[in-house]
Amino acid sequence: MARPRQVLDEEILVAARACFIEHGASVSTEAIAARLGVSGPALLKRFGSKRELLKAAFAVGKPPPWLHLLEEGPDTRELTVQLRELAGAIDAFFRNMVPAFAVLREAGITPEEWRGENKAEIPGPARSYHAMTGWFRRAQEQGQLREGDPGVMASLFLAGLQYRYFLAHVTNESVPTEAEDPWLDRMVDTFWRGVAPEASHGKRGR
Repeated sequence: MARPRQVLDEEILVAARACFIEHGASVSTEAIAARLGVSGPALLKRFGSKRELLKAAFAVGKPPPWLHLLEEGPDTRELTVQLRELAGAIDAFFRNMVPAFAVLREAGITPEEWRGENKAEIPGPARSYHAMTGWFRRAQEQGQLREGDPGVMASLFLAGLQYRYFLAHVTNESVPTEAEDPWLDRMVDTFWRGVAPEASHGKRGR
């Protein structure tokens, strides 16, 4: 008798994300299991419930992987280099997450679930905005940005990165990769022209 196929958690999460995005939050655990070649009960044993599997698949309650870049920076490198690094990390996140938002809305994910285990923390999206605001404020204090509302800068930067994915999602179109179209370089260059210090307006950051 053949032994049951062993699958890694990450394999399960990849398959679950694909199934949830393709079929919505109502997709059965059996459909996800079939894609993996395992049984539905095996998935539930690993994650507890389909809802917990969905939350794990989309990292609900977890900080975005680029949050540490905001909370630890800016550093001493040229600021435009750091902005491009942030843009790349955030862009990759939204490329994967925007198609999932409709699924999470359909599943009725609550603010409490977004907070995760630490209920005292603000939800991840709000935490990201506050961290981005703090990053721009510290850059201003270092003399690397012009005066202005760092919250507005944070809103413009984050919105600029995620809007094209929302637009592609609602119009059922694809977003070219950076290799196909270096959009992020143009976006950072345009953004920099609006926030660069007066003395170096239009020049590269230090």
